[in-house]
Amino acid sequence: MSRESFRRSLRDKRLLSLKAHPSKKREDEILRVAKSSVVTMAPTTPIYDAIKIMANKGFRRIPIANPGTKTLEGIVTATDIINYLGGGKKFRIIQKKFAGSIFKAINEPIKLIMIKKVVSVKTSAKINEAIELMIEQNLGGLPVVDRKNRVKAIITERDIANMFADRISGVTVAQLMSKKVVTALQKTTIFEAEKTMTTQGFRRLPIISDGKVIGIITTMDIIRFFGSGKVFKYLKSDAIIQVLNTPALEIATRDVVTIGPNEDVGQAAKIMQEKNIGALPVVKNEKLAGIITERDFFKIIE
Repeated sequence: MSRESFRRSLRDKRLLSLKAHPSKKREDEILRVAKSSVVTMAPTTPIYDAIKIMANKGFRRIPIANPGTKTLEGIVTATDIINYLGGGKKFRIIQKKFAGSIFKAINEPIKLIMIKKVVSVKTSAKINEAIELMIEQNLGGLPVVDRKNRVKAIITERDIANMFADRISGVTVAQLMSKKVVTALQKTTIFEAEKTMTTQGFRRLPIISDGKVIGIITTMDIIRFFGSGKVFKYLKSDAIIQVLNTPALEIATRDVVTIGPNEDVGQAAKIMQEKNIGALPVVKNEKLAGIITERDFFKIIE
């Protein structure tokens, strides 16, 4: 079945449509869905402070704004941090500029690794416009700015997924889930997990043993790990390599929430909302059969 025919079959089931009649649209539509209690950072904020803010607040992305004008200048995500601390190309900055000293590297300002060309939406934008941008640019969230480019809110995949909680019927998890799941093993180290996430573009990896899910490691687990006082001591002594060789399972979530392939996707959205998680491994006969994430809900939006 082609993608368009699949979406057409889903639309026939009277799923949620975000294309409201023009006369019913409101100027603040996106602000009713986006998080208005957005936290921003100045470009001069030390990278380690950004890590601690993300770890303590549970934010996967933080807009970078001018402290005076409050205008948007960049954005940093948990993936950018992991990329910098060993997972990808940004790690070369530490190797070249700081001779491998992660302690020196994390005290640099966040502007060193932030994304400068930020994709954002205006406060007057419609939800479907934001979704189209996220799909087109492969982004998990967008800052919402006013006419003067000042950050007013942030809209994320999670905000969109929450709209579906208990609202859809007749579509199963199996229809939306990804069947080819990139996983980690019991022996996979934090460093290896970082590299897999960065190079393959995933924010989470189920950890399996004999086909069964025994844990799940996410970018936020790694951020919280780096933000802990214990790891800071290793960073200060530049003995981080032995820490990066820690098995990912040690910092992963062990009590993994899963779902069956025949469950309704509305139930999946409800579970994600209640547990405040971004994905559910799909299990059939106790074995991993796939994974459904917040992004998968985009597939059924007109």
